[in-house]
Amino acid sequence: MILRLYWALVGNRFASWRAFLPSKRKWHNFKHVLRVDVLLQNDKIHDVKNISIGHNSMALLSYLAMFIIAITQVFTGFALYADMSSWFLPKLFSWVIPMLGGDFIVRTIHHISTWIFIFFSLIHIYLVFYHDWLEGRGEVSSMF
Repeated sequence: MILRLYWALVGNRFASWRAFLPSKRKWHNFKHVLRVDVLLQNDKIHDVKNISIGHNSMALLSYLAMFIIAITQVFTGFALYADMSSWFLPKLFSWVIPMLGGDFIVRTIHHISTWIFIFFSLIHIYLVFYHDWLEGRGEVSSMF
């Protein structure tokens, strides 16, 4: 996660933090990706403006959500570990359990966010192969 934050500051225009800022073009692309990926409605007329170089708008939104869930995982994980640890780092997160209302709630949040990561991984792998087949650019199939 630290490497990704570093790459957001020094990376190219596709990896930059500016790529996560909303715009009218990205909103149009979000609707297109939602229609093609989720509703599985292919375009009758292919428009070059709908092709994304780098990540599409849906990916930008989901990676931002995954980053927030990863931060939640770190905070809840260290909070759950704080009672058993003698190391100083988990003790820094001992305020999370009382703030969220108890050990049960923190465990539930940690558990649900773990399942979100698992489902995201499965959907992500599916969509990588789906886009390789649909767009025919061969990023994935060239590896095999």
